[in-house]
Amino acid sequence: MSTDDLVDMFVGKIGAFGVPIFAQDNTSRFAVFESKLPKRLPASFASLLSRYTFPSFDVLGISFFGWESDSSPYIAEASAPAGSLSELLLPNGYVQVGQPDTGSFDAVCFDLNQKSQNRECQIVQIDHESILCKWKVRVCAKLWPSFVKLMENAISGTDAIVH
Repeated sequence: MSTDDLVDMFVGKIGAFGVPIFAQDNTSRFAVFESKLPKRLPASFASLLSRYTFPSFDVLGISFFGWESDSSPYIAEASAPAGSLSELLLPNGYVQVGQPDTGSFDAVCFDLNQKSQNRECQIVQIDHESILCKWKVRVCAKLWPSFVKLMENAISGTDAIVH
């Protein structure tokens, strides 16, 4: 199965749970976003952002940021504004894509420091207090081996999605 096929199945699954996700050509907006990052995003996540528009949604423990306009949280985080978590995360190879669905302020990030096929990398949780208090990046949990694995689990599960 191709990456695009897997993403389409994932989109179908989260759409069935009521997430208003729509096909849209976001190629140029995605290019602007990715150009601000230290490395390219995983191919699976790039496929999702390049081809779909969606509000914030929760899946398998993660509240993913919405991707609805040029002012989305992804683009704001990629700009690494002074005083933001991304100011330290991006130079250290972490791209924030959301937060835990528990309401915690920790950052859920792709760990771009790994070398892997199709740029797939771990999804980790970064302790926000370590950044705010000590100006250090501390991975406090490894959430998923990759976005591909998260999608596969979401597709096969019955209670994986919460809007």
